[in-house]
Amino acid sequence: MRTWSAYGKEIIVDWMRSDIRAQGGPSQSIAFGIKDGMAQSYLRSGTSFTYIDHAYFKRGYHTGNFRAVRSGLHLTHLLDRPSDRLKQFGVEIEPWRKTGSEIIIIPPSEAQRAIYENETWLCSVETKLCEITDRPVRCKTGKLSSLREFCRNAWAVVTYSSVAGVEAALMGIPVFSTRDCPSHPVNAGPIERIETPDYSDARLELASSLTYATWNVNEMPSVSWVDYDYRLRASPT
Repeated sequence: MRTWSAYGKEIIVDWMRSDIRAQGGPSQSIAFGIKDGMAQSYLRSGTSFTYIDHAYFKRGYHTGNFRAVRSGLHLTHLLDRPSDRLKQFGVEIEPWRKTGSEIIIIPPSEAQRAIYENETWLCSVETKLCEITDRPVRCKTGKLSSLREFCRNAWAVVTYSSVAGVEAALMGIPVFSTRDCPSHPVNAGPIERIETPDYSDARLELASSLTYATWNVNEMPSVSWVDYDYRLRASPT
């Protein structure tokens, strides 16, 4: 067991480098979060790197969980993975909701706006929605209320790249997102389809994929970081 403190979360990088050496691998580029600009630099230069940030499920560094993605900020495609890790992370897939009246927008954070260079996205989405629907629109910008509470009367969610897109889709709310969002594999369609969203049948595959990009610090020695493709080398002890 690794001694873990959420306040020393950057130690994940040290442990990863140590595990890579133990696996006989070469030094690798690793970025932790987006605030220091390293991930943006790697993306722009085309450098292969492993990106570490908040987990997709059971979020919060106090849990010892984190996500690791190869050469990107999110896993945005489906992996051929079993569903055996869903229970470990408490993942539930609720029936699609086909009621509700509001459209909920979840905009990118300030740091995300900087890295994606999408300062006009929110304004463009609000303008487009005004043109194509009469539904009330609300924007969730803080964490004073839970996503479930905020979306209690949601018809659909619109987001750029937020993990909340995954959470909403698994709650059964159609999500309209960009290709930079981890929920994109179950995207409800182009925003012009806001009144007739697609209800994807790939949510189990989405959740299964994302659990194979979500790890606990005690699983790290069992992950093949050398050729990281989200798979375990062996079952963690």
